[in-house]
Amino acid sequence: MMIVGPKIAMGLFLLSLSGACCGASLAADRKSDTFKLPEDVRAFMERRDGCDHFRGEDSPYAERRAQIDEELKRLCTGTDAELARLKRFYTGNETVQRLLAEYEVNIETEN
Repeated sequence: MMIVGPKIAMGLFLLSLSGACCGASLAADRKSDTFKLPEDVRAFMERRDGCDHFRGEDSPYAERRAQIDEELKRLCTGTDAELARLKRFYTGNETVQRLLAEYEVNIETEN
């Protein structure tokens, strides 16, 4: 246990409050929001995050490129339609709408 004077303690307390209320990152907000989400939205986000990971990966090696292509097919196929469906279904859910807005639309037409 660390012992500090009252001025330092107050400064640490205020610093912790400022980080908690105003300095929280979007990633931390997103992570805490996922606990409140319906299962179909969480499942979509997991799948689509995996898809987006592989969309950003490339390799000069044929074997790895084949693995990436397989994962792209497995994880990305159908996500355009699923994203649109979830946005329509959860129209009144502000948290869902905010999180789904982070995803790029029409990614399957790029491939």
